[in-house]
Amino acid sequence: MSVTHQRKKDATREQIVKAAIEVFGGKSYLEASISEIAQKAEVAEGTIYQHFKNKEDLLFFIPNDRTNAFCEGLELHLQGIQDARNKLAKFAWYYLYFFKTNPDYARIAMLELRVNRNFQKTNGYRLFRGWLKMLGDIIEQGQREGSVRNDMDPVIIRELLLGTLEHYVTRWLLKDESWDLLEFREQTIELIMNGIKPAGGDEAKTAAASKGAAEGRRSKVEPLKNKQMV
Repeated sequence: MSVTHQRKKDATREQIVKAAIEVFGGKSYLEASISEIAQKAEVAEGTIYQHFKNKEDLLFFIPNDRTNAFCEGLELHLQGIQDARNKLAKFAWYYLYFFKTNPDYARIAMLELRVNRNFQKTNGYRLFRGWLKMLGDIIEQGQREGSVRNDMDPVIIRELLLGTLEHYVTRWLLKDESWDLLEFREQTIELIMNGIKPAGGDEAKTAAASKGAAEGRRSKVEPLKNKQMV
């Protein structure tokens, strides 16, 4: 296959995926049809089947592009931030910002993909979850620094943080985006950060004992590392 032909093929697939995001995001997956997506993408229905096996295959491919965009944007916003606490606050802000500015994808991710068991078996799901390592690394950095409580496994802290943000985005979607998702971001982020800070707030003392305590705790709950909780 020539380079020119491959580029044309990639461009067509990108066009189809963009149209699918609009169609799936505008109505439920069950209500959407391949013919609607083809019309939106301005291609023949047969062209879609040259790239994807069926409607479900197309749905599951969408996170490939959006996950990369999320990670690239997150890395950009984290540049120059040294301490874990501010990194986590920036992560929470960017998470809300990303879904606010990508509402069609937000509906697909939160209302379709997260509750689809078949999706959890795909490469798209692995990409969808892949950026969580970045978040986990920040949490562990905070535990070493003493700015994040170290009496809990970082996986649990990660899932609690994400659960709060995902619930907030999901409620926003179910209420037809009737308020600004970022309107209460400061209160939301403050609530999250206060929930994971060390008891008593004495970060200097916590940091001194953090490494040994974290290692002992992880040895007891290591199986959590290999579990997908959401």
